[in-house]
Order: sequence, then structure tokens, then C-alpha cells
Amino acid sequence: MKKTILITISILSVALIGLAFARGHGWRPCAEERVAHITSEIAERLDLSAAQKMTLDGIAEDFLEERQQVMKDRRAFKSSLMEMLSQESLTAQELTGLFETKKPAIETVLQTAAEHLAEFHGMLTPEQRRILVAEMESYDGRRCRFLH
Repeated sequence: MKKTILITISILSVALIGLAFARGHGWRPCAEERVAHITSEIAERLDLSAAQKMTLDGIAEDFLEERQQVMKDRRAFKSSLMEMLSQESLTAQELTGLFETKKPAIETVLQTAAEHLAEFHGMLTPEQRRILVAEMESYDGRRCRFLH
């Protein structure tokens, strides 16, 4: 009986410890949570005014709306690609044709990103731009220190 209780307690302890660490090692927040975290960090680090924060939040909302369409297009593209890969034969021209269908969406995303970045840049003070550049320079390629 005591042995069973000790085993049960041990298993529960390991499970609880695992759950406690799951947020940092396996659990991934949804896109909305990540965007909220990022915008909050940017606003804090750059000491954005209320008007600047509203502009940043608007940019974030636009991003989330566009993301939904991008994800829908991505699923359709993947489905088409999987269908092509399951065929007996496949040519580079067929794949190129499929890839060409993605170019307009990619160009739209790039144009929107450029517009939003220019809008964001335009609302910053010279000091905020200096801080932004300094924070972005700390990016090491694996993890953005600006956001953590």
C-alpha cells in the first residue's frame, strides 16, 4: 500500500513539474498572443505614446487579418503540392507553374510589410529609431533578444 502511494505521488510530482515547464519548452502561444506580446514589448522598450501604441496595434491587427489569408493560401498550396507529389511523374515545369501561382501572394505580403514598416518608422522619434536599431542589432540569428 505504501509503495503504491509513493509511486503515485512520484508520478504526479513528475507530471506537475512537466506541466510547470511546458510553457517554456513545448507550449506555443497562438498568433494573437505572440503578436500581443511583441507589440507590448516594442511599446515598452521604445516608450511609445498612446497614439503611437494605437498605430502599432492597428498594424498588428492588419497583420493578423492578412495572416489568416496567408494560412488559407498555404494550406491550399500544400494540398496542391501533395497532390502533384503523389503522381507517378512530375516535371520541373509543373512544379514551377505551381510555384508561380504563389508569387502574387508573396508580392502582396512584401508590399504590405513595406507599407507597415514605413508607417511605423514614420511615427517614431529620432530617439525611438535609435533605440529600435540598437535593439535590432542585438538579434543574434537564433533568438531575438529584442523580444525576450
